[in-house]
Amino acid sequence: MSKSNHFSTKSVFGQLISLIDDSMIKREVKKCDSDRYTKRFTTKDHLISMLFCSFSKCTSLREISGAMLGLSGKTAGFQLNHIPKRSTL
Repeated sequence: MSKSNHFSTKSVFGQLISLIDDSMIKREVKKCDSDRYTKRFTTKDHLISMLFCSFSKCTSLREISGAMLGLSGKTAGFQLNHIPKRSTL
């Protein structure tokens, strides 16, 4: 019996994030100059965290930061460079 290759090791959220084109994000960041004064929390990180908030139906910043800190070992799966603290969100 052979193994099925239809399933991925990424989470569903990671698979959805991988559908977003990085060049489109980079082009819009350059056009709007939105990463000008950032140190760690970039526009792409902000987009991913807001999508995470929307998909997980979080109602407060404490919920978002707690849920994202719970996923701290799995951030490479959904291309998040920096897990934001509640004050950053």
